[in-house]
Amino acid sequence: MRGFRWSAGLVGILFFASCGHKAPDEKKDTTEGDSLAVVSDVMEKDTTIYGVSDEFGMSTFTLITDSGDTLSVTRESESGESGRVYGDLVYGNRYAMTTRDAGEAIDVLINLTQLERFTKDYEIRNGHLVLAQGSDTVEIKEISREQFRAKGHSGKAYHLKSAR
Repeated sequence: MRGFRWSAGLVGILFFASCGHKAPDEKKDTTEGDSLAVVSDVMEKDTTIYGVSDEFGMSTFTLITDSGDTLSVTRESESGESGRVYGDLVYGNRYAMTTRDAGEAIDVLINLTQLERFTKDYEIRNGHLVLAQGSDTVEIKEISREQFRAKGHSGKAYHLKSAR
């Protein structure tokens, strides 16, 4: 009987000791700044939506997509987190947008009209800006009429000022 209790206790300890450990195949939880997460996001099927801004308010944004659909989204998610908006909100400007909350809220919104004042050599992949023919995924710091600032995952800092 003693051997049975000892074995049962050992099995119980092993069971509880294994709880909370992730299997090697499970996706690693990453933070926004994790470069592996960005690479993963960039490599997935592109979900970026392109179009021209229509109406916008304090908490909303409307995009008329290249395919002619009208998307009205909130600028804040259901959890209260604000979408990342790079550049100014200007009626009629061209934007790249990714969404969350089943397409109801902005995840990332990039003013392409302002970006193209500084460079035309870029791609947008899943809300990430990739400069110089796909060689450097950057974290946008600022896009305005006067300047573009970003930091590449390569370590390079980009700071371009408008000549206008």
